[in-house]
Amino acid sequence: MCGIGGIVSINNSKIDQNIANDMKVSLEHRGPDHSSINYVSDSECFIHSRLSIIDLDSRSNQPYQDDDKRYTIVFNGEIYNFKEIRAELQSKGVKFSTEGDTEVLLKGYIEYKSEILKKLRGQFAFAIHDAKTSSIFLARDRIGIKPLYFARNDDWFIFSSELKTIEQSNLIPFEPDIESYISYLRHLCVPMNRTGNLNISKVQPGEYIEFFSDNSIKSNQYWDPFDIEVNNDISEEEAIENIDRLLNESVEYRKVSDVEVGLFLSGGLDSSLIGKLMKQNEKAGLKGFNIDFKDHFPGYEGELNEAKFAASNNDIDLIEENISYQEFQELLDNYSFYQDDLVGDEVGIPLYFLGKKTNNSKIKVVQVGEGADELFYGYDHWNRYLKLNKFFKPFFKSTKKYSSFKNHRLNMLSNILFNRTSFAGGALGFNLKELDSLIVDGLPNHSDLIFYADNKWKDYFSNKNSKISKWMTLIDLKIRLPELLLMRMDKLVMQSAVEARVPFLDHKLVEYVLSLPEELLIDLTNTKSLLKKVALKYLPDQIIKRKKQGFRAPIGEWIKKDEEKFYESVQQFNSLVNLFNERELNHILNGNDYQKKWYLINLSNWHLARVAN
Repeated sequence: MCGIGGIVSINNSKIDQNIANDMKVSLEHRGPDHSSINYVSDSECFIHSRLSIIDLDSRSNQPYQDDDKRYTIVFNGEIYNFKEIRAELQSKGVKFSTEGDTEVLLKGYIEYKSEILKKLRGQFAFAIHDAKTSSIFLARDRIGIKPLYFARNDDWFIFSSELKTIEQSNLIPFEPDIESYISYLRHLCVPMNRTGNLNISKVQPGEYIEFFSDNSIKSNQYWDPFDIEVNNDISEEEAIENIDRLLNESVEYRKVSDVEVGLFLSGGLDSSLIGKLMKQNEKAGLKGFNIDFKDHFPGYEGELNEAKFAASNNDIDLIEENISYQEFQELLDNYSFYQDDLVGDEVGIPLYFLGKKTNNSKIKVVQVGEGADELFYGYDHWNRYLKLNKFFKPFFKSTKKYSSFKNHRLNMLSNILFNRTSFAGGALGFNLKELDSLIVDGLPNHSDLIFYADNKWKDYFSNKNSKISKWMTLIDLKIRLPELLLMRMDKLVMQSAVEARVPFLDHKLVEYVLSLPEELLIDLTNTKSLLKKVALKYLPDQIIKRKKQGFRAPIGEWIKKDEEKFYESVQQFNSLVNLFNERELNHILNGNDYQKKWYLINLSNWHLARVAN
């Protein structure tokens, strides 16, 4: 895993080497083993910081070029099936000089161009420069496990693994994107290709971008979960057998490494199952990592005891870390910087400390359980929503885009009855009515970004074969997983140079699960029923039947320790941006919903960190 970046002068001006070097330094936390800049010309450079995982030899350092030096690549991620692709290329006469996946990726692109993306099994973000055409090819993996940002104006085209790297170049100014701010408050992240900075975009999951010397950009979607068709002929026995096979295959692929691979272990079904599969046929030990809190509050008891049980059951060496309020305070000043993108979930805080502990234990790579809940219906509130939809059906039509109720339950029920978007994703900050009251001038009538989920809802349910259960997973694959859960994992764990691998989100496994009929996946009395049937072969009932706790942080209890300090940043933000209705804002700050307070605090700190620089 690495950090990548690049600068192109549109008017062929010479690049200031101090700027390029500053960008390189800003990425070195992602790849501390080696970093360098390759000046393709005076007006074009590629930047790379390396975390050495596959082929540790310096011959695999990047930026990497082909023998003719026509093509230059910078690559962040892992191609798990690179050996198969390498063999295929060798059969065509292609020669190799390294043992790594970077060379395979570059020579695969030279052979197949964009079609190489369909062959890749992995997590990746990469850029390839073609000196002959003066073009750059940027691509992000199907699920969006690895991030990739880009920006351009009349003078510059810049790309990077991190938003702040582009911002710190000072070639692209910071300009708040108010629509992104509002969308963040709804989804706790920013969907589509937008970011909190109006001048910086991101490559979307399953997309590639081509940048040309005339400063034009062409975008192409090469994978979309909404395109997967359901196969109603699959039996439960067949589904269990294939999920078992695909998950084993996925975990085995994610063990491919020339360094030791660890595990983030909560003790729940997902991470325990991954741990069991990792230990199969392995004599070497496996290190598992768990986070807990020194102060325990109601609802935040932690998962240490469960992790200890899972570790003993699977013969895993458990390494634990405890977070105190004081450590949270010390992190807070830099949290917006580490977080990088607009990500509202406070779970990034324990993830930061988990990554730090992992790094201190000399582990560079871990497997994690992200994605299992979204694929296999692991949330109680998902089942409650599906039950509600069995009892209530759309009865009315309305010209209004959203409900008149702020109350979450009434809002959702109203939306169901009026056939509006009743599930905009698994993460919900403020509903649309709350936002309409909170925003000074109310919500705009039209916004492709703010109403992204609503537009997708209309498109999806125009198809007679649509299912509300499938919608829940599909919309999370579009918004919550890539731009919230995976984004926080990348940014906060890579802050300590630790690569997270997500076996449940192998695209072949995702495609197969999406093809399953809903009756195989859903049991309204039992979450993750199908995955639990797979796990019966590997885990004891105590783990399989354990009540889900979820990975959380006691953010409300921490805010209560010094409320005025936290609210001060919100007031300062609003005095600068004038986004919130003061009366409604004060109502929230004086209320008891500390989750919503955190979402406002986090947005305010993120903005203030940028205008202060």
